[in-house]
Amino acid sequence: MDRRQLLLLAAAAPFGRALAASGYPAQTIRLVAPYAPGGTVDILSRQLAEPMRAGLGQSVIVENRGGAGGTLGADAVAKARPDGYTILFGAVHHAIAQSVYPRLGYDIRDMTAVGFLGRVNHALIVNKDLPASNVAELVALLKANPEKYSYATPGAGTMQHLMAEYFKSATGTQMMHVPYRGSAPAIVDIIAGNVHMMFETMPSAIQHIRAGSVRTIAVTSSQRSPSLPDVPTIAESGARNYDATSWYGIYAPPKTPEAMVAALNKAINQAFSNPAFVTRWVELGADAGGGSPAELAQLTRTEVERWAQVASGANIKVG
Repeated sequence: MDRRQLLLLAAAAPFGRALAASGYPAQTIRLVAPYAPGGTVDILSRQLAEPMRAGLGQSVIVENRGGAGGTLGADAVAKARPDGYTILFGAVHHAIAQSVYPRLGYDIRDMTAVGFLGRVNHALIVNKDLPASNVAELVALLKANPEKYSYATPGAGTMQHLMAEYFKSATGTQMMHVPYRGSAPAIVDIIAGNVHMMFETMPSAIQHIRAGSVRTIAVTSSQRSPSLPDVPTIAESGARNYDATSWYGIYAPPKTPEAMVAALNKAINQAFSNPAFVTRWVELGADAGGGSPAELAQLTRTEVERWAQVASGANIKVG
């Protein structure tokens, strides 16, 4: 455990004493994964649930509530009782949603930030029979056939959607958008050839890449991924300055008491102080997380503003 984590745990000590008096947590905690089973959020949620259970001394169950680009599950948590027993596995998607869903029933900035869970790279994966082996060949293929090829996303207005539109803008290409209710069914259709490509997060894509059921054209971050060191970035492949990654964090309903937030945050930081857990987390394609609720709250505000500009430029609206 590094000095920063020790300070965070020490700061939480007064809240821990208050919680001991209140008896929190006294029952099972629901961790809402707002996407379909099999996708990145589902995979990482289930990895996190066990160390959180150990840290809190209560069961943490993952509840999948997919749909509308992750906003249905987030809306349910936003409107839940602020008692510490319903929390959200949130993501950059929820920052994006603030600008692409005109009638969104909550604001992620009003929810209670609990703890940062890290960033993940994305891979541009394609059907293995697609006649392009790199970004240059893909761009040439798309320009020669502007109405033929499609890309999948886990929902309209998600990070994958904005990444693809960002790619189209950077390369001057056209593709048809095919939204799904989660990443897992989208990847199934890429493998089957029903849709051609996807900008998918590493944790849900890596098993299919390693199995050879899809091919990887590039990764979306500014640096190559340690998980796929031989795969170039989109930026080095011709789309200069292209750089986009996802991030994740735990949120609770608005007005959740500070003592409960501190207990949940402590359990998250304890998980990321465990080398075995971090090793597994990184193997799944995510960077290690940890940090204070205030840091996640600041990141949330910054990312809402950043992606609002991208969505406006691509004229992306949902609903």
